[in-house]
Order: sequence, then C-alpha cells, then structure tokens
Amino acid sequence: MYRDGDLPFFSACLLYISFFLPPKQYNILSSLLFVLSFIPSLFTTGRQRADMADEWIIDLTKQLESPPPSTDNELWTTSIYRVPKILTDVNSQAYEPKLASFGPYHHDRHHLRPMEKHKHRALIQFLRRISRASKSPEDVLVAMKRVEPSLRFSYDSLQTEDDGVWTKDEFLKVMITDSCFALEVMLAETRFAFQEPREYHSHDPVFGRHRKNYVIPDLKRDMLLMENQLPLLALTTLADIEGSGIGDVINLIKSFYNISSTSPDNLITEECPRPVEQSFHILDLYRKIMTASGNYFPSYKENVLSATKLRDAGISFCRSATKNFNDISFVGGKLSLPLLEIDDTTESLMLNLMALERLHATAGNEVTAFVFFMNGLINTTDDVDLLRTEEIIKGWVGCDNNIAAMFNRISKEVTLVVYRDDILIDVTHTMNDYCKKKKHKWRASFVDTYLKNPWVLFSLIGGLVLLGLTIVQTVYTVMPYYNA
Repeated sequence: MYRDGDLPFFSACLLYISFFLPPKQYNILSSLLFVLSFIPSLFTTGRQRADMADEWIIDLTKQLESPPPSTDNELWTTSIYRVPKILTDVNSQAYEPKLASFGPYHHDRHHLRPMEKHKHRALIQFLRRISRASKSPEDVLVAMKRVEPSLRFSYDSLQTEDDGVWTKDEFLKVMITDSCFALEVMLAETRFAFQEPREYHSHDPVFGRHRKNYVIPDLKRDMLLMENQLPLLALTTLADIEGSGIGDVINLIKSFYNISSTSPDNLITEECPRPVEQSFHILDLYRKIMTASGNYFPSYKENVLSATKLRDAGISFCRSATKNFNDISFVGGKLSLPLLEIDDTTESLMLNLMALERLHATAGNEVTAFVFFMNGLINTTDDVDLLRTEEIIKGWVGCDNNIAAMFNRISKEVTLVVYRDDILIDVTHTMNDYCKKKKHKWRASFVDTYLKNPWVLFSLIGGLVLLGLTIVQTVYTVMPYYNA
C-alpha cells in the first residue's frame, strides 16, 4: 500500500543511480522520475475529493434530521423575484427601470441616481405631514422595524455578489425612502386628477402639474416592473401612521392607474368583486384587478385562428363590457374581446405580468393566456387593422406591423400552463366548430361581397328587379299562346 514517504525515498535512490549511467539510460530514467513526480498530487486530490464528499453527506444528514419548513417560511412568503436570463433575453429593457429604483434590486444604479434627491424631498414632505399629528421620524422607524422581517422575506435572492450583503439599517432606509416616494408620487397625481389642494409647486420637476406628462408615465411603468416592486406591507405601514394623509393604499393605487375591473370604461366607480387586500405588491394588485372578471380559460386542445380567418368564416367582433384580460366570450357567432390600448409601455407591462405568473407559484395564468390568445388572433397587419376597425385595439406605437411584431415577440420563451381540464365553455373549441360549418362561410362571403359596398348592393337590387321584370314579361308573353 502506498504511503506518503515511500515515493520520495524511491525517487532519491533512482536519482543517485542515474549519475552512474550512460546518457541514453540516463534520459530514460529522467523521464521515469518526471512521471513519478505527479503521483503524490493524484493521491492528494483523490483524498480531498473523498473528504468533500464526506462533508456533503454529513451536511445532507443534518438537513434531513431538521424539521421540515413551515408555511411561514421564506419560501412561501417570497413574492418579488429577479427575472431569469431566459426571459430577459427576449427584451432586457422591458425589465429595467428608466427613472427610479424601488426596492433593493436596482438601488444605486448609475442612471437612476438623479432621482435620489427627489426621493429625499418626498421623504421630508411625508415627515412634515405626519409631524402635524405629533409623529416623528422615530415613529416611522419603529413601525417599519416591526415588519422588517416580512419585508425582507418578500425578496428572492436579496444577497448576491453584485449587491453584497444588505444590513438591516441599509434595508430599512431603502424601504422607508422608496415607499415614501412611491406614496407621494401617487398622492400628488391623484390630487391633481381630482382637483384637490396640492402640496407641491406646479413647476416641481417631479410632482408639479407642468411636468406630469413627461415624468409620471415613466414612473408608472417603473412601478410595475417585477424587479422594482415594493411590498404592499411597506406602503400600508407608512400610510397607517397618523397624519400621513394617504388613506386607503389600494384605492390610491387604483386611482393612480385608473383601473377598476367592473366598470365599462375602467373608471373608479365600483368595487372590485375579487378580494385584492391579499395582494403582495403593486404589480400583483394590478394583475388581480385586471383579471377579476370574465370566464375565459385556455385549452390545450386547439389553436386560435387569426382574426381575418375568423371573419371570413362568418365570425364578427365586438368589445367586451370590461377591460379585463380574461373577459373573452363567444356567443352566437360574435367574439367579444376586451379593449386593449397599446402604447410604448404595453410590452413591458405584459412581460412583467407574465413574469410574475411564471415565477410565483399561486399567481395563475390569466395574462399569459390572454397574450397567447391575442398572438393567435394577430398574425399580420390585416388582423391588426380588423381589430382596430372594430375598436378592440387602440394603438399609439406607429404602424400596425409594430403591434403584430410585439405580440409575436412577447410570446417567445413563455409557457402556457392549463390548470383546469374541466373547462365548461371552451371559447377556442366553440369558435373552431363554428368555422367548420360551410353555411357560415357562405353567408359571410355573401355579406362581404354584396352588402358592404352600397354601389354593389344597389347593383344587386337592380339586377334582381330586372330579373323579376324579365320573368314577368316572359310569363305574359307565353300566357296568350297557352290560352289560344
């Protein structure tokens, strides 16, 4: 059996003998000594690997002996995730903030630093307001310290090589500053919308009414990014401090984004029928509101035909009563779709909503199903033009080709998971069955050929009248012959 001291002693003996050998034998012996010099390292590496394997087995044994994690563990409370590379490769800019960071993931990025001074101004304004109710910065810190563990557990992979280790004080500072800034932005915009007294000058670079059209759209976009979320718990904790003037945070968010799931025009007029108080953050709340009503469920069975093919098969289009993504129905040859307003932020919004559904286990798949449905409907610019004519799509992103390309692009690297096999109303299957009946195609072809153009219709009517008169004339011509 090999021992550590055997090989060096043997090598020394060979080296001593080599001095008395001829040159040819000396070269052979030198090569042998060179090969033997690597043997100790091979045995050492093998022992190191064996030691590492033993340590790994010991560590696994300890983990098996420990109790299983409870439902209050970090694994179940995490709701804010880093977007994986497979999704960012589709469009990395869709997940990156433009003006401001909210939370730790993008904190102190170089291009976002100019907004830090405005965050500090918002914090000071918030503290001034609560000071009128005899509340101090210490009261804010105490309130946030109580919920700090829950806030920290909300973030996945908080400590990385790029960001380093977040201390408790650093984390609380970011949570307080960014949350106050988010609340002040929403409060200032809502007060302006409802013509209420404002606390900021009209020319304020962020909160003033003269700058709202330049700054607020990008801030709204940044506040709906997956990696830029603040736990709703942080916002409600600050809003509950006496004198904050914030009120109900959920209503504030709904007013800021002008969303409500039940009114036809998506205005803030009715309460959302689906409970949203359990939302994790703004993006989650937005998703729950925009999927709160409707009965559409995706199916694996069949694909959606394009809008022009559906029209040629006799299917007409109309707008649904709400803007909810799953408010899709098909009744009596008419496909109802929610109004979709497309601008420069739509692609980012859809990608981040789908990222939430993909990364969070209990989020659902309503937005992903809607995107897949629309991607099936829209294949060419003719499909976009048809949906725009029916006022289902309103776009401000240039030509129709950009809209078609957008749906094709955001559907890449996305998996549609169907959670239900017992779908009561399969919209896709019902539509495809309708399209297979030839009488619907013939009727659609007749309507499209003869009834849409008034001149063609008049020509058809004239031809029918002329045909009728010809028949009458023929009858009157033939009748005397038979009478005779």
